[in-house]
Amino acid sequence: MRSLAAPLVLGTLLLPALAGCGGDEPPAPAAPVPIVDDQGKATTLTCPGAAGCEKAEGDLFAGAAAKPITPTLETWQDTNGNSLWDVGEAFDDKNGNGQWDGVWLAGFSNGRAATAVHDEVWARALVLEQGDVSVGMVALDCVGYFHQDVLAIRLAAQAAGLDFDHVLVSSTHVHESKDTMGLWGEDLTDTGYDPAYTDYIVKQAVEALKEAKAGQKKAKLKAAQAQRPELVNDTRLPFVIDQNITSLQFVDDAGAPFATAVFWGNHPEALGSKNTLLTSDYPHYLRETIEAKWPGTTAVFFNGPLGGLTTTIGIVGCPDAQGQETCKQGTWERAEYVGKGAAEAAIASLEGAGAKVDEAPALGVRRRSFLLQATNATLAVGVLTGLVPRTVYWADGLRVSDEEKAGLLVSQILGGDVMIATEVNGIHVGPVAIATVPGELYTELWLQKPGGGTYIEKPDGGDFPDAQPETPIQSFLPEGSIKVMVNNANDALGYMIPTPQFDESEPHAYEPDGQYGEENSTGYLTAPLVTGEFERMYQK
Repeated sequence: MRSLAAPLVLGTLLLPALAGCGGDEPPAPAAPVPIVDDQGKATTLTCPGAAGCEKAEGDLFAGAAAKPITPTLETWQDTNGNSLWDVGEAFDDKNGNGQWDGVWLAGFSNGRAATAVHDEVWARALVLEQGDVSVGMVALDCVGYFHQDVLAIRLAAQAAGLDFDHVLVSSTHVHESKDTMGLWGEDLTDTGYDPAYTDYIVKQAVEALKEAKAGQKKAKLKAAQAQRPELVNDTRLPFVIDQNITSLQFVDDAGAPFATAVFWGNHPEALGSKNTLLTSDYPHYLRETIEAKWPGTTAVFFNGPLGGLTTTIGIVGCPDAQGQETCKQGTWERAEYVGKGAAEAAIASLEGAGAKVDEAPALGVRRRSFLLQATNATLAVGVLTGLVPRTVYWADGLRVSDEEKAGLLVSQILGGDVMIATEVNGIHVGPVAIATVPGELYTELWLQKPGGGTYIEKPDGGDFPDAQPETPIQSFLPEGSIKVMVNNANDALGYMIPTPQFDESEPHAYEPDGQYGEENSTGYLTAPLVTGEFERMYQK
């Protein structure tokens, strides 16, 4: 049994410099809060209120756009039928470098090379502006997207002249697109991270933001929630799912919807580990159904709570009249059943009597930057070997240089001398409060029981039997708001597990051999830190 050490935390707050006054001249306005500080970390921000985003007044303007991020695929003649390119097999050398460049699909196992494209993968953007406040929200069809690459999108948007105060960049966590985290290359020793592909994502994300901003319209907001519990399962005890499918639709003066965002927590892995076609999985069918219903609208999908583990695995796919499954996990029919089913529920809720319409929605955003200590040795090795391309920082907030990184020890990461920079956000649009976390949050850390209280348990066999349950993030959001969660937002730190339920060491809780999750987590310090940062972000 281990003791629960307190994490070493550094909240990063960069205050705007105030210009001095001279004579009778009025003081110059304060400089806007920069996107990053002098060490390349995100800054902390509250809008309206901060320099550069002082007021959110007047009409709300919204826009949406989509740009493909489908990677270039070099097909080959698989003469021996092993789904891998072998020396001597002819291939389509798209970049002319004389080498076969595989697109390694992320999310299941190493060496899964894409053989064709089933449907495009996307960077889809929703932009919101009111008075001095401007917010972009980007959803990428990727398994995950690291914080330094998120900051690259924000800086590139600024360089393109787009004056966003904040840009949220989330990944849908699809398990059928090109590896963007480095964990799913050709084998365990080869990174799947491709800097050129990351640069392409940055370019396309900025293009989506630019097009969405150029097409902004004065907007009213319609918000609604639905549930389709038969479409999502929880494969780790305790069984806790946020069943809400939350939809935000932006409508112009003529009453026509032009942008629809859907928030729902469910792993996009309906195609399974044997699929080799590049696809966005069930979100493809979800967005396609929304856009067919309202021609001219752009649909954007944001994934909600993913830990626990919420998934398409274990549901009864396409049940017949007798309730028997007719489309199994690993089939296109399964992906369509889940995506179309969620979309139809969203459509019905938006057209139903329970939908809330806000004629003059207010806009606000909060961003809190902090450092996090990892306790997962496997992750630490991946970072130090370059398998997982991650910028790291000393505990005092200074960036670890490339030269310093070459000499780091795993013990320095596990001991808290070297930290990971990340952030949490709160985005508010009318009656809707959107909380974002930089990984896959176990739903127990999000949901608050009706009337208060937590779903977090203290099972026998957990590693930290004396740990107190974390406060659910929902409790920090404004009372009476429609509370929504986005996972894998602005980072991809793996599973975030309640401390009392963290179960890496024997004897195990719930299952004799333990449950999946801890090995793909930054560690036992993550959950209390992330929930604590939300509390600090919303302190008056």
